[in-house]
Amino acid sequence: MLYNRLFACGLLLVCTVPLRGQASARVAAFTVDAGAYDRWDTPVCSEMALDSTGAYSLVETTGDAPRPVAVQYADSRLCWRLSGETPAGQQRTFQLISEATGPSPEAVTAESAGGRVVFRIGEREVLTYQDAAVAVPEGVDPIFSRGGFIHPLRTLNGATLSRIQPPDHYHHYGVWGPWTHTRYRDREIDFWNLVRGQGTVDARGVSAVGDGAVYGDLTAARTYLIFQDSAVTENPTEVLDETVDLRVYATDPGAPGYLVDFTSVQRNITEFPLTVEAYRYQGFSIRATPEWNDDNVELITSAGYGKADGNGTRARWVKVSGPTEAGQAGLLMMTHPDNFNAPEQIRIWPVGANEGKENVFVNFNPAQDRDYVLQPGRAYERNYRLYVYDGQLDTVAANRLWQDFAYPPVVKRTDRAGALEGKRVLVYTRNGEGYVHENIPASVDALQQLGRDHGFSVTATEDPGVFTPDGLADFDVLVFSNTNNKIFDTPEQREVFRAYIEGGKSFVAIHSACGSERDWPWFAKTLGARFYRHPPRQDFDVVVVDEDHPSTDFLPPTWHIRDDECYYMTHLNPQNHVLLATDLTTVEDERASEYPGATFGDLFPAAWYNTAHGGRQWYTSLGHRSEHYRDPLFLRHILGGIEWAATKSK
Repeated sequence: MLYNRLFACGLLLVCTVPLRGQASARVAAFTVDAGAYDRWDTPVCSEMALDSTGAYSLVETTGDAPRPVAVQYADSRLCWRLSGETPAGQQRTFQLISEATGPSPEAVTAESAGGRVVFRIGEREVLTYQDAAVAVPEGVDPIFSRGGFIHPLRTLNGATLSRIQPPDHYHHYGVWGPWTHTRYRDREIDFWNLVRGQGTVDARGVSAVGDGAVYGDLTAARTYLIFQDSAVTENPTEVLDETVDLRVYATDPGAPGYLVDFTSVQRNITEFPLTVEAYRYQGFSIRATPEWNDDNVELITSAGYGKADGNGTRARWVKVSGPTEAGQAGLLMMTHPDNFNAPEQIRIWPVGANEGKENVFVNFNPAQDRDYVLQPGRAYERNYRLYVYDGQLDTVAANRLWQDFAYPPVVKRTDRAGALEGKRVLVYTRNGEGYVHENIPASVDALQQLGRDHGFSVTATEDPGVFTPDGLADFDVLVFSNTNNKIFDTPEQREVFRAYIEGGKSFVAIHSACGSERDWPWFAKTLGARFYRHPPRQDFDVVVVDEDHPSTDFLPPTWHIRDDECYYMTHLNPQNHVLLATDLTTVEDERASEYPGATFGDLFPAAWYNTAHGGRQWYTSLGHRSEHYRDPLFLRHILGGIEWAATKSK
């Protein structure tokens, strides 16, 4: 889950204001780099190991006067908020000290009782997760009853922005998001329109409810149920298990709003695919307060569309605001760029819908223009963020909030060397006669930037003359970035490369490197395979096979790859440890029956490592387009491969 990868769940430690008169010592130091974007009140996190029974405080040391900062530690992650504004390119520094702490006046509490969890920031009730099914209004068919939704969603000033069971749509439930148009074993199933009696989403309880100085959170379980028919709801078929992680962030006193993170992971628990068929509305949604109508609400998307013309367009965020009983208030809904089919299309009720009254409905729909197939046994993750605010929010601020969510600041620990600190990396890009990838300059730029960010030096060359004992002696890792065909001029250069690997040094290979030295069996064995062919460039899914490797441990269970080449290879080394595998059911390939056929079932290895030749070898088949080398997930994938290769390099 995205924010569980970035910000740990659960609570072991809350620290805010250091208490006087107690001895303290520095435990760690951090630098937070805003990067390319202006930042605004964004959560950040750093992985580290601490004694959970100890007492700690975080102090910002950016300026002349140290300032205490609320901090929270859980699950080996230290989290805090980068409060206020941080301009692009600016760095802020922090120190963690061992010192007793006092309470935070604006901490987030989560109280679980009566089938619901109520979140408060300080004394203000802001959000309720309703797990237990709620009764329907008198005279309404009980089939409309359900739980597992957010309501009420309130601003800090107490304005209620959500609504449940409106008479025009009794199946609308605050912030919720079932699938509408699905197909399972040739049967159409609607989990949204409950009156059809085809299925529902059953809330299965809440766990891991936590409080904290930085956030409060919960984990909830849901199950998608298919009824035998519209008249028989007994003994339903369970098809999807869903885990929802909800996080509510603290905010500074006097701030106009607060953040909420929502992560859904759905796993198909049957033996058959569940296809979410393209349809105009389904997925993450809100039915807003009845106070909002055509004549008093403002709705604008990241692409500049409004309520009259935004329906069916794509958006990174949607901002909706209007008058409430507590004054002007609004909601910014954000979708993550790693979600399926992002930026997702939106369903909004346009001007005139519902006779222009009580008609604010906003839906991020990943399956509006295409099917979304949930394969048996696979897990699929989607991430959203809300900013709930009083007053006004301009589009500049909305963009900053989305950038914080999509591309968070980089946190570096500065009191000790990182895993790659001081390492020397040689990036080799030689191509022989034949196809040469246009992505090479972008890949070199990206690797050099990774080096600057993580303390290792990068030397890039396409000259095979570097392959001499002296030429390679000082390098810890070789990276073959999109090399192809003949990349050595002499047998001696081959042997120097071989001696380097067999001498315990490490080798990282990216994308078309698997097409290098195709007549040299040792090279294919060392890299792990040899390129055979690829179907036309397209979107496809990659499944995380090993989630505990530094090149994969941050990825969603199913990684949606955009506009890349799915490589098929031969001569696969049985000693490869597979990290990622392409889901072949998501690949369109007219020649699939020729190869790979059924050789690998529904999965084909896409990234792996092996250690069979003296050093460490890591390979990824992804990364065809130049744009991929600006994708934070893909770059972190490569960085993890280099880090793993370099850490144990002799």
